[in-house]
Amino acid sequence: MKHYLGICLVLLTLAAILLLALRACTAAVDHSVTNVADAFKSVLSLQPRVTLNERIILAQTAPIAELAVVTKEELVTVGLDEKYQVLSITLPIGEKQLTAEATFRLKAGFDLNQPFAVSIDPQTHTVRAQMPRAKILSVEQVGDVTLHADDSMLNRLNTDDHALIEKNLLGAARNAAEESGLKKEAEEQVAQRLNELLAHNGQTLLIDWKKEAP
Repeated sequence: MKHYLGICLVLLTLAAILLLALRACTAAVDHSVTNVADAFKSVLSLQPRVTLNERIILAQTAPIAELAVVTKEELVTVGLDEKYQVLSITLPIGEKQLTAEATFRLKAGFDLNQPFAVSIDPQTHTVRAQMPRAKILSVEQVGDVTLHADDSMLNRLNTDDHALIEKNLLGAARNAAEESGLKKEAEEQVAQRLNELLAHNGQTLLIDWKKEAP
């Protein structure tokens, strides 16, 4: 009888140890998921879809549609220069010039309606994130357009010239935003901040930036 009681006590002890170990593992996993979700909320103001061993733990939620990460103001200038020529000779009385410049506020960041997916490896604590590339969110004119005009008797500036150059000015500002490096800067800032927050909890972050849609 004592022999059976001893076996029962051993089995109960092993079961208790196993239960505590399972609870500890579950708590560690929950803590890991919470850390990841909190890091993304802090940096990107959204909760990504989080999966653990291919099982979805959290669904993606975002209280806002877009998040601007980098903002820059840039002076943009465009010009119009039209000349009349006869036998390759420019006629001074047939020339008109119009230059327009304005300051634009350029914002780069993330479309939070795009999917942000995170998978966690409970063994290595590696966090793999699939994220959309940063994009130019807005190109906003700041202040008035400054015009410098010079026309001639035979070639007057008109309202169509003014409309065209202001349209070209906005197009030049958008091109400047795309070529400014703001998108790369936004991605680098977000990656750095996420890495810093997750590193505090012993987690390593690997980001897979998705290709931009054409």
